[in-house]
Amino acid sequence: MDKIAIKEALRAYVDRHKSAKAAAATFTGISSATVSQILNDNWELISDDMWRNVAAQIRYTEGEWVIAPTTVYQKLTGFLADAQRSPKGIDAIVINSSKGKSITLDHYSQTHPNTYYLCCTRLMNVRVILKRMLKVMGKDTNGTTIELMDNLVSHLQRESHPLFILDEVDKLKDEALEIFIDIENQLHKRCGLVFIATPYLKRRIDSGVDRGKRGFAELYSRMKRVFWDLNPDKKEFKKDVKAICTANGVHDEAVIAQFMNQCEGDYRVLADLVTAYKKSEDGLEKRL
Repeated sequence: MDKIAIKEALRAYVDRHKSAKAAAATFTGISSATVSQILNDNWELISDDMWRNVAAQIRYTEGEWVIAPTTVYQKLTGFLADAQRSPKGIDAIVINSSKGKSITLDHYSQTHPNTYYLCCTRLMNVRVILKRMLKVMGKDTNGTTIELMDNLVSHLQRESHPLFILDEVDKLKDEALEIFIDIENQLHKRCGLVFIATPYLKRRIDSGVDRGKRGFAELYSRMKRVFWDLNPDKKEFKKDVKAICTANGVHDEAVIAQFMNQCEGDYRVLADLVTAYKKSEDGLEKRL
């Protein structure tokens, strides 16, 4: 465990949240005192379990994985930057899983101020969504549902070019989706809102609009009646595989072609293949 690297990653996390107290408010089971102890090199009472907990909650991963400028990375980064710079309603982006979405969202949210990332789940109702949004901002999560809504809007209105990224939005129930109509109404052109989902969200919204389900036509309007499909085509996929491999030290064309077939369009599998290959190469070099 590289504790120095975790400390530096934590320092960057704290800098984004302006203070150790604000950063600690985004954590579960990690106090501001613990954050300060780590940053001030007072590690005697910090257990290995706590180090692992900190690393997980700041989304730190060990290793030397290099983010390649894939098609998805470039397009998604461009959409996020535009939504943050010039917010206009809700940007709805559809992309299949294992296309490099998560690593792109992590990197963007960690390198751009006032950018917040929340991954949605099926169990989230309106109140939970509002509490989680406030929590990732490091703000108070107490109060009634109306108070939570008011606090969220108030905090975002005071920030400079805020951006909220809602990932896996297609997992939310209808009532939970509707709350974003109210959020967008109050933050129109003042905060970027980006939905990330699988193509299922488009089918669900289209079906809801066609059947006249409550809120769906209004939500679709807030999305500017468009879904941006960022899934790479075959040509882009081949280019991406090569970019990922070469960025991470795999240059053998035969090996790259083999990985292209083996991963079957799954960039997560490709990352595992590259990592395993590099470990086997390192092991061979050490034996030699």
